[in-house]
Amino acid sequence: MCLLFSGCSFEKSVENQLIEYNLRASYPSREIKLEEVADIEYLQLEFDDDFLFSVNPDIITTDKIFIGQRSTGDILVFSRNGKPLSKFNHSGNGPEDYINLSNGLLYDDFSDEIYVISGKKIMVYASSGEFKRYIPLLRQPGRTNDIVNYDSNTFLLYDRDFEYDYYNTDQDVVPFVFISKEDGSVVEAIGMPTDKKVPTYVFEQYSATNANVFRGPTNHIVRHNDGYLLTNFSIDTVYFLSAEKKMLPILVRQPNIQSMNPVVYLNSFVEAGGYEFVSVVTVRLENLRLPITYLMRDRKTGSIYRQKITFNDYKGKEVHISPETITNTQDSKLGLIVFGLVELQDANRENKLSGKLKELVENSDEDGNPIYMLLHFK
Repeated sequence: MCLLFSGCSFEKSVENQLIEYNLRASYPSREIKLEEVADIEYLQLEFDDDFLFSVNPDIITTDKIFIGQRSTGDILVFSRNGKPLSKFNHSGNGPEDYINLSNGLLYDDFSDEIYVISGKKIMVYASSGEFKRYIPLLRQPGRTNDIVNYDSNTFLLYDRDFEYDYYNTDQDVVPFVFISKEDGSVVEAIGMPTDKKVPTYVFEQYSATNANVFRGPTNHIVRHNDGYLLTNFSIDTVYFLSAEKKMLPILVRQPNIQSMNPVVYLNSFVEAGGYEFVSVVTVRLENLRLPITYLMRDRKTGSIYRQKITFNDYKGKEVHISPETITNTQDSKLGLIVFGLVELQDANRENKLSGKLKELVENSDEDGNPIYMLLHFK
């Protein structure tokens, strides 16, 4: 059953906020202070020889922090103030195991369940490490930014096969679905316009046996207020799915993405402090990466600028805000930026640090963990 574009009063309020971006325009740079749009909190996880990791957090909630260490298969759980809580490893080929942690983790605060995507299954564990069950999948997501913990009964999922089955032009294929947490079945499909698929990655074939895929961020599902922003990159409109499952357009980009060569796509947005922050990706290989432009739109005036965001505690340092900033927090009002401790120690020796950040760096062990900058968006 497809969701309908409905709801008169809701429709009027969203139409008044319709956002427009011209991706061929040249926008001026504008500098703002990070403190204008967010309250800053610094956090460093305690160093423990039994809780070693080399990757960024998968999940940050109000109570816990979860890290999936890809190289070892360990899942590490810390308290919100950085203290180790539990550690477990179920990597393997057994009925209670996950193949690897390359697709990341999901967490349900209410049920205290950790979800690990493992092939066409979701393995379910308690935060203490106890195996609870597995959920078979008919539709397969790629990474965990293609699936969200929607409510106590369902996940909202973007079907990665829709994107990668490039030569399937079936217009009846539905990329966004709600699936059951019990048996993985499709509960509802979301009615959304589709068009001929456009590439959001560059495939480089070096030889008959050697190839590589280069991609930029593609956040198909982004938390926004009490609902989600849904992006199908084959069309020019971003839709807002409300908590009541009403879906209406909230952003339109131009020119038509089907007409662009190379493709330039807009990767949704994050709202903070009177601005919308977006990332724009050009699907063209430059220095072994796809170039990204970070823009921000003043919600009062509608003016669009290139981001230049600095903050008081780190002289000369620029940061960006985009949907990637909230991927790991599951919260539209909480962003995460990670700084390596070595970088901060070097900056401190050059007298670039001040305030709480300087204090934290100077009190860190020489080989301590990275420092997380949590952004509580205004």
